[in-house]
Amino acid sequence: MIDFQYAGTATDGKPCQGSIRAPSAEAARLRLIGQGITPVSISGLDGAAVEPGAASDAQGRLKRADILLFTRELSHLKQANMPLDRALAMLQEIATTDRLKAFVAKVNEGVRGGKSLHHALLPFERDLGRRYLVLVRAGEASGALSLVLKELTAQLEADDKLRNYIISSMTYPLILAVVAVLSVVVLLAFVVPQFRQIFDSMGDKLPYLTRVVLNMSDFMRSHWMAILLVVTSLLYLGSRWIASPAGRLRVDTAVLGLPLLGNVMRNLQLAIYFRTLGGLLQRNVTLVDALRISSDAVTNTALRHDLEPLVGIVKSGKRLSTGFVSSHFSRSSTPQLIRVAEETGDMDGTALGLADRYEDDGRRTMSRLLAAMEPVIIIVLGVMVAIIIMAILGGVMSINETI
Repeated sequence: MIDFQYAGTATDGKPCQGSIRAPSAEAARLRLIGQGITPVSISGLDGAAVEPGAASDAQGRLKRADILLFTRELSHLKQANMPLDRALAMLQEIATTDRLKAFVAKVNEGVRGGKSLHHALLPFERDLGRRYLVLVRAGEASGALSLVLKELTAQLEADDKLRNYIISSMTYPLILAVVAVLSVVVLLAFVVPQFRQIFDSMGDKLPYLTRVVLNMSDFMRSHWMAILLVVTSLLYLGSRWIASPAGRLRVDTAVLGLPLLGNVMRNLQLAIYFRTLGGLLQRNVTLVDALRISSDAVTNTALRHDLEPLVGIVKSGKRLSTGFVSSHFSRSSTPQLIRVAEETGDMDGTALGLADRYEDDGRRTMSRLLAAMEPVIIIVLGVMVAIIIMAILGGVMSINETI
C-alpha cells in the first residue's frame, strides 16, 4: 500500500485535500471517486503528481470521431449479445487509428482485470466527459448497457450533426469576409500605386477622397511588415487572453449579447443542456447530479454560470422551476413547463422536449442570421471597392479638367 496525497472537489463543490492508502494511483483515484470526491491531482510520497486523465494524455487526446466510432461499434456488438471482453478485443482489431487502438487496449485490459466498463473508462474522463461515464455506470447497474450505448451513440451523432451544421453554416460567410478583406488589400497594395505617378503632378489639387486613398496605399506599402507584425501579435495575445478564465467569460458574455448570433448560441447551448438533463434523468440519475453534469456540458462559461446555481436550489429543497429566473428564460415558457413537469413527474420528457424546441429555434435563427450576413458582407465589399474606384476616377477627371 502507498500513501497518496490528493486534492479535489467534494460533492457539494467545495475543494478538499487529504491522503488515501491504495496500491496504485489508479486505485487511489477510483477509491476517491467512490467516496464522492472528484480528484484534481494525486501524488505519491515521492511528490510525483498523477493528473486525472493521464492515461489519455499518454497516447494523445481522443477525437470526437474516435469516441463516436468506439461507442457505435460497441453498441452493435453488445446488441448481438457478445461478451464485453470479446467485443473490446474485436474493436481493437478494427480500430482505424493507433490512438483509438491504444485506448481500446487500455479499456480491455481493465475489463479483463475484473473492472467494470465504467471503471475501465474512468482514466479517460477528460476525453469522454462525465455524462458519458455516468450513463455507462447507469447502464451497467440496470443491466441495460446495450440500450445505453445505443442512446449514447444517438446523442453523440446528434451533437456531431449540430456541430457540423454550425461549422458548415458559418463557412460561406467567413469566406466572403476573407475575400472582402483580401480584395481591398490587393486594390490598395497593387492597383492604386499604378496611378501614383499620374497623380503626383497634381499635388493638393487632387480631390480629398483621392488623397486619402493614396495615403492609405502608401502607408500599407511602406509599413506592411509592421502591420503584419501588429496583426499577428494581436491575434496571439487575443488567443491567450481568451484562453484565460476571465477572458473566456468576457468573450462568452459578449457573444450572448450580440443580436441574432447571441440568440443562436444561447438556444443551441440550452438544447445541449436540456438534452443531457433529459437523458440522465431517463437513466434514473439523481436530479442534483443530472443538473451538475448538464451544466458541465455547456461550453459557454457565461451561460454555465447562470445554470450552475440550479444545483444549490434543488439541494436546498426548493422547486427547480424557481431557479429559472435568469434573463435567458425571461421571454420563454421554460419556467412554466418545468413547473408543470414537477407536478406531473415527467421531468425527463419535458427536458427532451425543451431540447428539441431550443434546437429548432436555434436553427431558424441561424438561417435568418445567414440570410442577413451574406448580403451585408457583399454590400460592404461593394461599397469599399466603389470608394477606391471613385477615388481613382475622381483623380483622373481632375487631371482632365486641369489639362
